[in-house]
Amino acid sequence: MPSSPTVLIVEDDFLIRSCLIEYLEESDVTVLEAENCATARDLIRNTPTLDVLIMDVSLPDGSGTELGQESRALRPELPIIYTTGHGLDLSCATRFDRVMSKPYQLDAILSMVQELAPTH
Repeated sequence: MPSSPTVLIVEDDFLIRSCLIEYLEESDVTVLEAENCATARDLIRNTPTLDVLIMDVSLPDGSGTELGQESRALRPELPIIYTTGHGLDLSCATRFDRVMSKPYQLDAILSMVQELAPTH
């Protein structure tokens, strides 16, 4: 039986982050959270099992897309779902990248997580 995926949510908006966390946890997803790039970097470096990264592109202490590139250097096959209220050009995107426009449906994020997360 496959284990539940572990997801890191990087989102500075508390309401968006908490709603997404609650929804994913109720859907049998293990969730870690970060409200900024600094916390996210620490979790990305120090969490042994990380299956999907859900990242806002506009964070108070940096760019989510730049953090995504840093994350990809450390974990080349880590799937990243970028969330944005603005347009986003992912010219450097890999087959592991997705973009979800805000506002998004929680079930759509869950579907992407299930699609991208490796089965253990």
